[in-house]
Amino acid sequence: MKGVIFLLALLASSAAMAQWNNPIDGYCNGEYRVVGTLGLGVGELQINDEQDFAGYASIGVTPAAGIWQVELRYTGFDDGSVSVDQWGIGAKVDFTVTCDVQCLYWMVGWNYGEFELDTIEKHDVIYDVFDDGNDNYWNAGVGYRYKWTEDFDTSIEYNYNDIDTKIRLNDGVSDVRFDLGHLRTLTVNFAYRF
Repeated sequence: MKGVIFLLALLASSAAMAQWNNPIDGYCNGEYRVVGTLGLGVGELQINDEQDFAGYASIGVTPAAGIWQVELRYTGFDDGSVSVDQWGIGAKVDFTVTCDVQCLYWMVGWNYGEFELDTIEKHDVIYDVFDDGNDNYWNAGVGYRYKWTEDFDTSIEYNYNDIDTKIRLNDGVSDVRFDLGHLRTLTVNFAYRF
């Protein structure tokens, strides 16, 4: 009998916890909100040391208070010689944990990147690489957010991506190894909470 009572108590508490932690119910009750973000700016890949367009789009979840955010993100960068397509998951957390209208936040994440290389300049020599690569790596950054309304905010964000992918070129004449290094981006972001 004790075993049956224990099993019933366990099932009842599990059902209560499943109800309590259900993210759909949390969203419907206004405890969580979905956040869509578009970021536009400039990026620089260390190996070519050339600034060009970088942009990202993300979809995330945040509590109604908005003090943290978890997001899935796509980032694109192309400097004419190397292009980067990056997908990742990350978190943003406000420094004060009491963000109202404006605040500073920090962010961390893990990414998968695909790289398409055409030419690379190293020690004033241009190499025709024409190769592809991929890697997994972490990123970290900081940002400043300003909430215009409860639903809309803008932010400025600096992000450091530790790519560190190595590509080897052996064309019979040259045997060179390239380290892509880090990708840094600075973007202006527009976010809307649904």
